[in-house]
Amino acid sequence: MVPKLRFTGFNDPWSETSLGKISSFITSGSRDWAQYYSDCGDKFIRMTNLVRDGITLNLSDLKFVRLPENSNEGKRTALQHHDILISITAELGKLGWVPDDLGTAYINQHTALVRPDLSIVSSKFIANLLSTKKYNNILNQQNDAGAKSGLNLSTIKNFGFYVPNKIEQTKIADFLTSVDEKITLLNKQYNLLSLYKKGMMQKIFSQGVRFKDENGEEFPEWNSCQLKDVATRVTRKNKENNQTILTISGRDGLVDQMSYFNKQIASKNVIGYYLINNGEFAYNKSYSQGYPMGAIKMLTNYDRGVVSTLYICFKLNTNQSNSFYQHYFESGLQNRSIEKIAQEGARNHGLLNIGVNDFFDIELQIPSLKEQIKISDYLSALDDKIAAKKTELDKLKAWKQGLLQQMFI
Repeated sequence: MVPKLRFTGFNDPWSETSLGKISSFITSGSRDWAQYYSDCGDKFIRMTNLVRDGITLNLSDLKFVRLPENSNEGKRTALQHHDILISITAELGKLGWVPDDLGTAYINQHTALVRPDLSIVSSKFIANLLSTKKYNNILNQQNDAGAKSGLNLSTIKNFGFYVPNKIEQTKIADFLTSVDEKITLLNKQYNLLSLYKKGMMQKIFSQGVRFKDENGEEFPEWNSCQLKDVATRVTRKNKENNQTILTISGRDGLVDQMSYFNKQIASKNVIGYYLINNGEFAYNKSYSQGYPMGAIKMLTNYDRGVVSTLYICFKLNTNQSNSFYQHYFESGLQNRSIEKIAQEGARNHGLLNIGVNDFFDIELQIPSLKEQIKISDYLSALDDKIAAKKTELDKLKAWKQGLLQQMFI
């Protein structure tokens, strides 16, 4: 068997093998590492650090451990350069490849450690092979734990695939490394732009940075007001039976449930739902990651849509900038005021107990309309740069996935 896409000079067929046959060592991590957690020390690689769309470890959320002197704990599972890591519980098949510069690191029982025999294979080639959609899907299907996802080590050892000779493996791995380096660079640029915007939002909305008008003059001081002073509640019922059923996504805002989740979560009868128009806002009282006091999002992707009556909907007065408030609410500046009215201990199934009247009484710090527009234009321009970089990154990742499907059997 041979792949569709191949470097010139290689003509030999690929041979069938398995992880057990090409590895010198396969094991899983040990338990009870929490007792060794520390603010610094050796790296502790968890499933959070493994990835689904590549092999590069995600070290943005990293924990550290510090072992006692003369401790034997972890010696068996101390990582070595070029080890391959595979998640074997919950999210099966997430991957990681251990680079030369990782340093001392360990894993827990949720991860399998595969140590390829570097005299016969390229570990980076094997890691990339496992990251292809074909083999990653197969890994996901090898559930040995019934209803609770899990893989045992015998399944990992017997996991089969096709490989060329080591010279061709190295050629492929080196090429994919150059692609990964470009992806890493674009990802770094994207993260830096996102962090820069976050930092500027903090400065702008704390009034550490102020804009000037077209004549270089200072804008008026910001005013303290309540939401009810600048917005009106929307309780428009869905009499037209609009079927664009919206839900709030922290990342993407108000999105169509059917297209976003590929299924309809809400009730089929949505005539009693609130109907909101483009430019109007909805507040989801459920707290979620990144939104401890719930998320407020503006409808931007559709002309009209419907939301559950559990949401609090509103529209801004005509002398306010919709786009400015979109950024304002994303900054989380309103959270302090919402926290004051959320009843302590009254959270039920993730839903904050906040009355409608109390919500419209939350305090806001608002600049003049002209400064709102200046701020909005600036932050929206940053959003455009971030979106362009994300598109470039996604296209490169998709191109790599296309290559992987053609370069591997």
